[in-house]
Amino acid sequence: MRTETEISIAAASATGSKYDMACKELFQNKEIIAPVLREVVPEYKGSTIEEVIRCIDADSIADIPVDDVSARAGQLPTEQGSVSDKLIRYDTHFRAANPMLSTESLCIHLHIDLEVQNNYRPTSPAYPIVKRGVYYAAREISRQLGTLTGQTDYGDIQKSYSIWICNERIPQRLQDTVTMYSIKKSDIIGETDEPEADFDLMSVIIIRRGGPADAPIFDYLSGIFRCDQSKISEYVDIEHNEAIQEGVKRMSGLGETIMLEYLEKGLQQGLQQGMQQGMQQGMQQGMRQGMQQGMQQGENLLAALVGCLTRDKRFQDLERLSDAGLREQLYKEYNLPTRTEN
Repeated sequence: MRTETEISIAAASATGSKYDMACKELFQNKEIIAPVLREVVPEYKGSTIEEVIRCIDADSIADIPVDDVSARAGQLPTEQGSVSDKLIRYDTHFRAANPMLSTESLCIHLHIDLEVQNNYRPTSPAYPIVKRGVYYAAREISRQLGTLTGQTDYGDIQKSYSIWICNERIPQRLQDTVTMYSIKKSDIIGETDEPEADFDLMSVIIIRRGGPADAPIFDYLSGIFRCDQSKISEYVDIEHNEAIQEGVKRMSGLGETIMLEYLEKGLQQGLQQGMQQGMQQGMQQGMRQGMQQGMQQGENLLAALVGCLTRDKRFQDLERLSDAGLREQLYKEYNLPTRTEN
């Protein structure tokens, strides 16, 4: 086990973004990564957690930017420029030995990008997460080769995975699913027998969390995001890894701090919404009675929503509760009765 793991997590004055960063830093430990790989990456199916941990190159784990990749063709003057791609930063990027292809004398790696994505439906601009995953995987392939020249050996390309753990704003029909998108062969005329390893070089895996689920991957991730050490210990041995234990405790403290902060904000917003709702009802039922009922209903409604979002660690949505449209959407998502439904 890795006992020198360092997890730096900010404490008391935490905000939602610091909690997110704490989660990402936790996933930069090979002990935490290993159960995810075993459950969703085909190359590790049937492996033990300890075997997967031994495959991960600990020195390669990093939070790194991907620089512009030069696309020069050395002998063509018209190709002396470079293609300037968007600069991206991987949450957790590392290499891990491919047990299916490696031997005692040769180690073939998988190049893996692991992302914790809270918002499954990004806005400004809106885009599908799977497209972003494909882009990240493609950039990882180009990164392996560096500058393209007449001597570039494309045979050196090793398989890349982009794995996305999605937590929030996932449509009901997609919750508790794991999907892998890969390059597959489809013969159009005739039949061919090209080795799969020559074209199966890029896969995107989308893990979409939801409610309680029996599948081990969701059970494990639920323990991670609930900061439940006993649950995590069912999958990986952290008993003697004090650094990880402390990191989980600190992340839990961040979550509690955020919960209290947003509960206070939620109560304040509930009072305001309740007064507005009470005034509308008061026009028909009497101002005093309407205001009292409206304030209580509004306060209870928003407090219930804050509780649901806090339970599900949806801190980004908590930060945006001042958006009336989003509140109505979340009320419907959690089946909370609003005044329009009364």
